[in-house]
Amino acid sequence: MTYGWTKQYLTRNGKPWLPVMGEFHFSRYPKRFWKEELEKMRSGGVDIVSTYVFWNHHEEIRGNIRWNEERDLHAFLSCCREAGLLAFLRPGPWCHGEARHGGFPDWLLKTGWELRKNDTRYLEAVRRFWTSMFLQIESDLHKNGGPVIGIQIENEYGSGGPDGGDAHIRALTSLALEIGFDVPYRTATGWNAFVGDLLPVSGGYVEEPWNQSTDELPANDSFLFFDKEHLQNIGTYHFDPSKFPFLTAELGGGLQVTYNRRPRVSAQDTGAASLVKLGSGANLMGYYVFHGGTNPVGELSTLQECREAGDACDLPALSYDFQALLREYGQAAPSYCEVRMLALFIHDFGETLAPMDASIPPESPRDPEDTESLRTSVRSKGDSGFMFVNNYQRRRVMKKHEHVRLRAGGVEFPETDILPGEYFFLPFNMKLGASVLISALATPLCKVRDRFVFYSDRDPQYRWKDAPAKVLTLSREDAKNAVKVRFDDDYLLICDQPVVSTSSGVFCLARRDVKLKSFPALPGAKGVSHEPFGEYNLPVPSSDVKICVRPLMPVSYLYREFELSLEGNISGNDVFLRIDYEGDQAELFVEGKKLADDYFRNEPWEVGLKRWDFPRRLVLRVFAMTLDAPVFTDEPLSFENGRALKLCGVIAQEEFRIAICPDTSSL
Repeated sequence: MTYGWTKQYLTRNGKPWLPVMGEFHFSRYPKRFWKEELEKMRSGGVDIVSTYVFWNHHEEIRGNIRWNEERDLHAFLSCCREAGLLAFLRPGPWCHGEARHGGFPDWLLKTGWELRKNDTRYLEAVRRFWTSMFLQIESDLHKNGGPVIGIQIENEYGSGGPDGGDAHIRALTSLALEIGFDVPYRTATGWNAFVGDLLPVSGGYVEEPWNQSTDELPANDSFLFFDKEHLQNIGTYHFDPSKFPFLTAELGGGLQVTYNRRPRVSAQDTGAASLVKLGSGANLMGYYVFHGGTNPVGELSTLQECREAGDACDLPALSYDFQALLREYGQAAPSYCEVRMLALFIHDFGETLAPMDASIPPESPRDPEDTESLRTSVRSKGDSGFMFVNNYQRRRVMKKHEHVRLRAGGVEFPETDILPGEYFFLPFNMKLGASVLISALATPLCKVRDRFVFYSDRDPQYRWKDAPAKVLTLSREDAKNAVKVRFDDDYLLICDQPVVSTSSGVFCLARRDVKLKSFPALPGAKGVSHEPFGEYNLPVPSSDVKICVRPLMPVSYLYREFELSLEGNISGNDVFLRIDYEGDQAELFVEGKKLADDYFRNEPWEVGLKRWDFPRRLVLRVFAMTLDAPVFTDEPLSFENGRALKLCGVIAQEEFRIAICPDTSSL
């Protein structure tokens, strides 16, 4: 397999390639669960796993570099290979990633060296750390048959002046190559940054939890279509975007809350922002982060970003949930389905889409506060392409557009209404096998055997040039719950609970009985046929797991404590506690040790217990939020006597791995 790039797109074996990349920090997740989480990522559409290698996770104490346990980068990359995933390293040396000092060890800051500059003493320390890393993962590089195809140098590097700027990025790049990090792709973050001679990558988040304001922020421009020149030149940039493909590495897969700002991310936020980037010409869909995690606790300090350490913001000591597509304990968020739906299209049609240029019509708005104008973009090559439409803006009410006739590539689409909150894309002159689809009011999803799958909640009104192709039309809800799996052939499964393909089979991660549809029907399985689908009911085992809550005394003005007793026989894959509280933050303890924490953000806090082998007794501590606390939340709390402090309820939900196979009698 060979990898390369043109100024428009990435290539694989010389052909256009549009991959999906997702960030997962191995040192923020228990090692024994890496593979199963990577399989969830792959089932969610990820092709490439990117990961920071935080220096202070590995060399907190100077001279003691460790690659064991959750720090075992080689083992993680081996799991990537086993899960069928490629890998992209982000070894800093400065990472950010909401880590203490951006990943720099405390001892490094005490040396007096010029950090992130061409100070020879600093570069020598980087050489020592990177050389140790290279010795761990040399066999994992692409040139040696491993999964690592890329490396990002530094992160958000905007330091100019002597020994800085492009000169420093080039010095780090030369150092990486000298050590042996010779991989097909070498990148640098391009926003407000120097990139040297590297491929620039972009990003975009739907809110700004790093912002010091505790007020509602202006509308976010992640929901506007812009061409790559605009996207890569907001602020101060030091490269010519026309020479590079538009690649993203930090599309917000969620947001990590800070103490002062706690925005809640919806599936629609992630889905609309993703569609907008694709419609703007993105040819690498890179999500940060795709999978949340938990900060390790160092020997000398906690390792999260915090103001006490001199960092910009305060974050939870442990939780790096990020409201990600896969949350802190591996549970799939609704946004996971939104991205998987887009990834299905990219995997089957990305080779066609990647060479298509993006064109944003002048009437498409440039102000995110414009809720009246329809937002559109066209990606096309010749007379074929896709019309992208977004009528969604986070925390704004958009206008309903009635009797719209969209036009692209000389094709006029049938009249339709576009509702507030809708976002979609439509094909024109799309080649499907031997057929040409002139237009449709439906969005392409994927190809299953000889059938092209589309989805729409309106009359699709397919128009064909000659003979039509075989088409299957789903509702948007079914498309969102669709996953393509392989048994004897390809099948499209539709299930509203996560379906994961693993090396040992296909499973549904279920908390309730599973209702499953399959196209085509699963041969030999017992179900009901509703042509062209087979429909099946898969019961989960009965569960008697429950949680009992007992208030503990004494009651403090600052916080309240509760004993949580887990009762019942546990036979499933995991048990999740859903803790519904109101207050400032909450913590969970077992035998006096803090295992988990959370900043309140107007949604129940969910904690998976299997990583601690299902402790039967826990203590929950809920802290009061005061009326004058410098905190922004999307919806205000209810205060009583100047405080918000309430435990509304705790429930336990057992999750089971339900096998799905085409000939089982249990279906």
